[in-house]
Amino acid sequence: MKKISFIAAILICGLLYTTCDLLKDMVKEPEVNLESVEFSEIDFTGLTLLSKVSVKNNNSISIPLPKIDWDLKIIDIPFVDGIIQSTGPLKANDSTVVQFPVSFTYENLINIITSLTDENAKYKINMVLHIPIQELGDLTFQFDHEDKVPLLRLPEITVASRPSTTFSNYVLSVPTSATISFALDIKNKSNIAVKFNDLSYDFKVGSNSLSKGGVTSKPTINSNTTERIPISFTISGTDLLAVGVSAITGNNFSYNLTGNYKFSLPDLPLIKDKEFGDSFTFQ
Repeated sequence: MKKISFIAAILICGLLYTTCDLLKDMVKEPEVNLESVEFSEIDFTGLTLLSKVSVKNNNSISIPLPKIDWDLKIIDIPFVDGIIQSTGPLKANDSTVVQFPVSFTYENLINIITSLTDENAKYKINMVLHIPIQELGDLTFQFDHEDKVPLLRLPEITVASRPSTTFSNYVLSVPTSATISFALDIKNKSNIAVKFNDLSYDFKVGSNSLSKGGVTSKPTINSNTTERIPISFTISGTDLLAVGVSAITGNNFSYNLTGNYKFSLPDLPLIKDKEFGDSFTFQ
C-alpha cells in the first residue's frame, strides 16, 4: 500500500512539474518598448517631461500592468525620482501605453544643480518596469533616455542701427517722399531654437504714426545666436509735411518704436504650436 502511495506521489509531482513547464512554454513575455520621451509643457517658470512606454500582451490571459521605478538625473546629478504604480490588469491580447509626466521648476533646478549652464544642460531618465507574472516570475525591463534640458528665456531685441532717411521725388528742390530704414537685432537667449511667427511694429515721430507694419520673414533662430531684421517703409504727402523734413534728418531724428512679437519652439514636437510673446519699446 505504501509502495503504491509513493508511486502515486511521484506521478503527481511529475505531472505538476510537466504542467508548470507547459504553462511556462505557453505564457509569452509581454512586448515592452519605450515609445517616446518628450517635453509636453514649458513656460518661463518650468517644464514637464512626458515618458510613454508601450506594453503588449500576446497571451490569452490577463497580465498585471507594470510598476515603474524611475529617476531623473541632470548632468549626472540625481535630481528627482519616484514610482508609478499602475492599477488594473492588461487584458488578453491587448496593448496599452503607460505614460507618466515629470514636472519641475527652473528655480528648483538651478538651486539643486548649481553648476547648470546652457552647454551642459543634459538630462537622463532611467526607468525599470516590473511585471509580475505567476508562471514567469517578476519580469523586469529597463530603459533610459537622455537629451537636452530646454532653458527658455525671452529673446533680446535691440535697434541695430538708428533710423536713416533717404529723400526722393523732389519738386522745386523739396522732397515729396522719404524712405526710412532701420534694423532690429534679435538674440535668442534660450538654449534651443526659436521660430519667430510674428513681429509687428508702430513707428512714430512725435505724435505722428508713420508706419504700422509687420515683418514678413519668419526666421528660425538657433540657440544663443542673433538674427538681423531689416525694416524700411516709405512716407509721402501729408505724412512728410506733418513731421517736417528736419525732424527725420540726421541727429534731429527723434522717434518712438513700439511693437509685439510671438515665437514658438520648433524642436519640441508636442508643443511646437504653442506661442510665447512679449512687447518692446525704443526711443
